[in-house]
Amino acid sequence: MHYLFFDESYLLASGQTTIVMAAWAVEQDRLNRHVQRLPDLYRSPVMEAIKSMLQSLDAQSVIATARLDATLYRGGEIDGTDDIPAMARTDNAWSACSVFLVGSLIKERFEAGHEVGTVDVYFDPKSLKPEHAEALRGTFRQLVVSEARRYAFQRGSNLLRKLRIRRIEPVKKPNTGQTPDKFQIGTWVADKLCSHSEQIGRTSGNSRIRSYDLSDVVKKTVQQFDGKSFHED
Repeated sequence: MHYLFFDESYLLASGQTTIVMAAWAVEQDRLNRHVQRLPDLYRSPVMEAIKSMLQSLDAQSVIATARLDATLYRGGEIDGTDDIPAMARTDNAWSACSVFLVGSLIKERFEAGHEVGTVDVYFDPKSLKPEHAEALRGTFRQLVVSEARRYAFQRGSNLLRKLRIRRIEPVKKPNTGQTPDKFQIGTWVADKLCSHSEQIGRTSGNSRIRSYDLSDVVKKTVQQFDGKSFHED
């Protein structure tokens, strides 16, 4: 069984919004055996501690970015589908990023030779309408899982045949003075990967952290709500 944690941050510049998302995945048993050492991650230098942790836990991370022009990423714009009557364009883009992010990380675990069965997903709270949140959970459990299995099957592998996404839950930040639990530390690690994404991007040769540019696929996904085809440039 795997835990998967993710978080996001945003960069604004020159009429363009960059959504930065980071996720990391680890086997539950490995994390549980090291849970007493997790608070050491808060000591400086933070990124060195995180990289060491990923290595020692045989964990992997993905940092994904999507650069979207203001003409597409429009605050106040409301999109809708049959199962989601109304959702903010910004939430729509966030959902697309999260789906591709989680799928990319499962792919990385597969490429590294790991069997991935049950996955519990934890993320920083996001204010989505109930219909939107339910549709997103369905997309994780159905589309992401089926596409990952298909990817593995086409490569003659059974490593993802038992894949399923079980829990998909937001994680509240700890209160002041409260000792964070493993889920809160997990999302905190994802947050730090986001905030150090540019630094990480300049560092080559780290097989534990992969970078993806999702700009094109997220743009093509979202532009369909403006009446454009996915295949239109």
